[in-house]
Amino acid sequence: FEFSPNFKVSYDMTPAVTVGVEYYGSLGPVAGLDPVGEQQHQIVPAIDLNLSPDWELNLGAAIGLTHSTDRFVLKTIVGRRLSF
Repeated sequence: FEFSPNFKVSYDMTPAVTVGVEYYGSLGPVAGLDPVGEQQHQIVPAIDLNLSPDWELNLGAAIGLTHSTDRFVLKTIVGRRLSF
């Protein structure tokens, strides 16, 4: 088991556009966390676009904060909302 905290803080600019900051971390095994230099921490400025009632698009640019983390990553998530 690994401890990987993640969170997002966002603000609705309009009903269709949300801006925010996301955090992704990987601190190592729960039984004994990795040394700080081996942990992974990323901050991601992001935007969410509600394209329709059924579709959403999340775009972000991740910035690595430690040597163990990728320095820069672009991310995209395409979401499809389903009704049951």
